[in-house]
Amino acid sequence: MENPNETQKAPAPEAVKADQETLAHSIQEDELQDMLDEKVADTLLNSEMEVETSEEDAPKEAISPEIVQQTIDAEEMQETLDTRVLRDFDEGIISFDHGGIIRYINPAASLILGLTGNAAGKRYRDVFGRENSALLSFLVKSTAEKNTSHRGDILFHRDDGGSVLLNTSCICLQDDGDPQNRSYAVHFEDITEIDVLRRKRRESSAVFIGTMTAVSVWIFVVALWQKTGQRVSQEIMTQFIHAISLVMFFYIRHYTHFTFEEMGFKTKGISGAVKLDCLLTAAFTAMLFGIKLILLRVSPGFFAEGAPFWDWSRLNWSDFTYPLTVVLQEFLSRGVIHENLRRIFVGKYSETAAILVSSLLFGALHIHRGFMYMIAATALLSIFGVLYHKQNSIWGLCVPHFVLGEAVWFLGFV
Repeated sequence: MENPNETQKAPAPEAVKADQETLAHSIQEDELQDMLDEKVADTLLNSEMEVETSEEDAPKEAISPEIVQQTIDAEEMQETLDTRVLRDFDEGIISFDHGGIIRYINPAASLILGLTGNAAGKRYRDVFGRENSALLSFLVKSTAEKNTSHRGDILFHRDDGGSVLLNTSCICLQDDGDPQNRSYAVHFEDITEIDVLRRKRRESSAVFIGTMTAVSVWIFVVALWQKTGQRVSQEIMTQFIHAISLVMFFYIRHYTHFTFEEMGFKTKGISGAVKLDCLLTAAFTAMLFGIKLILLRVSPGFFAEGAPFWDWSRLNWSDFTYPLTVVLQEFLSRGVIHENLRRIFVGKYSETAAILVSSLLFGALHIHRGFMYMIAATALLSIFGVLYHKQNSIWGLCVPHFVLGEAVWFLGFV
């Protein structure tokens, strides 16, 4: 009997075919590799032969005076180009040696720092003055730690009394081992306006967060009152808006850098804005009268039965304080919400988004009046937002706000 371990099975036809294909591919790869090696060897041999020929047999051409002059002209042109680049650079560049002597200062540096006269050849300590100790300390540290590139934002006080914030960097240009031969370059750009925009955006975010918190609290309070079956009166709504507007006003005045103009209290050019707003007020008031006439015919039950067309009996103390309410409401909706959204939103449609979002937020404050009133308030505030975008002032908007608010009240729409 044969040993099973010694018995070998005949390979399957498929396996034989696969082995043959593998062998063929291996032979083909070997041939390609041999051809490649031969090609590389020929290339290296030819290169060595060319090098030997160029070193031994090739005649050496003499350098002509024309070539020397062309080289000199090219170097001078490059130096002129470098000088023009530094001269026309929008950012400041100053080079100085180890002793603190200014060797070069471009026009942009003099303009940004407010320097008069040529500062080259003077010590930077004398040029910058003691009031700019932050910049002096920065340059001393950069000189001491020559192997490190130093960068930082430094406030520079100009001779004309102004200040600029500089994004500054300093590097060692040349170091041949001798400290006396070292040279340095300081590069800076004026980021004052950028810093102001960043600060205003941070402040706007803080103000907007506070406003959103107050609006959210108000909506929850209204929802809670409605759940208990109680009705939120107009007086409570008015006092709430007074409170939040006054809090926002004092917060912005004391904890931000916003001016009165940036809060919507601009007075320049207000006469033209008031004229336009008065015309719109007349048009919208006439529209309210027309709507009431139509509703009296098609839906007589919409208004209180027996009430006059214009009901003076509804006059109360809040009508006398309403002008203050109008100013505070316009300040809250435009000077606070709209203005802060302007600074927060970016992009092509940022202004449109600011108008819509501010109108929706202020319309949501009227949740106690019902859904239809919220829709009407949002639509009217959107129109006010467009006007504010054109006028950048709340004073003209106070006219239609006051007149339309009183008209809606005495006509009996609310």
